[in-house]
Formats: sequence, structure tokens, C-alpha cells
Amino acid sequence: MKKLYLIVLGSAFAVASQAQSISPGGIYAAANVSQGNGVSLEWVLGSINAFSNLSTLPVKLIRFEAALTPEGFAKIEWETAEEYSNRGFEIQKSTDAVNFENIGWIDGAGDAKTANKYQFLDKELSTTSYYRLKQVDTDEKFTFSKIVRVIPHNESLDRFTAFPNPVKDGKVTASVPDRSFKLTLYDTMGRQLKQITSPKTQEQIQLPQKGNFLLSIESVAGNKTIQIVQP
Repeated sequence: MKKLYLIVLGSAFAVASQAQSISPGGIYAAANVSQGNGVSLEWVLGSINAFSNLSTLPVKLIRFEAALTPEGFAKIEWETAEEYSNRGFEIQKSTDAVNFENIGWIDGAGDAKTANKYQFLDKELSTTSYYRLKQVDTDEKFTFSKIVRVIPHNESLDRFTAFPNPVKDGKVTASVPDRSFKLTLYDTMGRQLKQITSPKTQEQIQLPQKGNFLLSIESVAGNKTIQIVQP
């Protein structure tokens, strides 16, 4: 009797069966053996132990994060639980989260069933930056990680303050982080009272009258609004 071996991935395959088995070794794993007209057909759908390479992911990434160091660098760290045919990681950087460039390379562990930790230090952090990993297999196939962000001290939204608050003489000074696009004063109804484009790191604003107001910035690091009061 002739034997025909067929591997089916990602599609439905119907055949009259004499025996069927489900493998505990993989997700969506099934096998079947059928005979007819002198031909024996054996097929595999998904991952079965004997064909585990069909659906094995190259890298199981369980952690990927970035943080600002006390020295003002961007520290990128990640961890894998398993690796298969992993040539390594290309570290990519962007200032707009759209256009990325390669800034470094870290070799992978190849084949590993134990956890591995990795680290990369970007000492060229001059503005808010976005990072991702390009994981490359030994056969040059690749996948991208999620995107993480690092904000330098001078662009942090924590630098946005207004003083004095409460205001005493109708004048309030706003400290603004670098690369802020707009500084806007609103009343509590959301009506715009004043706007400064490309504000300096300190701006003085005259409040129109007593009451509560909202002072907002739009910057490369995001948006923030604080409430100011003139009794």
C-alpha cells in the first residue's frame, strides 16, 4: 500500500478517518490516519511532538521595559522564558514612535529553555524617545516587540508647576518642561482665555479676575493640566 504524508497548517482539512489522536505537546494539535483506494494518508494539523518545529515560537518574551537612570540615560531591559533559533535582538529607537533606527545589537541565547535577562544602555538620550526590539531568528525571520518610552528630566511633566498658588496679585508664573508646544489658560467652563505657543521654560500669566482657572500644557511628553486659584 502506498503511503502519503501530508502536513496541514492553519486550514481546515476534512477526511474520512479510521483513527484520530490529540497530542498534549502542542496547541491546536491533531493527527489523523485514513486509507482508501490503496493509499494511506497521514496528516498533522498544528503542533504534535514529532513535528514540534511547526508551531514553536522563536522567543517567549515575558518582560520588556525602559527607564530613566539617575545619570540621564535610557536603560532598556527585557527577559525571555524560552528561546529557539534566536540569533539576537536589534534595539531600535524613535523620537516619534513611527520612524525607528537601529542603535544596537545583543546576541540571543540560540536555543534555551531557561530564562535569560538582557540589558542595553542608551547614553544618547536627548529628548523623549521610544524603543522596541527586533528579534531576529537564525533564518533571518523577525518579529517586533511592543514600544516603550523614556522621558528625560528636562521634558518631564513633573516640571510643570504654577506659583504662587493660590495667586495673590493676579499674576502666576508657570514653570514649563522643555519641548512644550502650547501653554493655555482656561476658565472652569473650558473656555480658552489665553494661549502661548512654544512657551519658554518660565512664563508669567495675568489672570483676568478672581476665581478658579485651569492651566494646561501640550508637550512632547504628553499633556497636563493644573488648577490655579485667585481668591
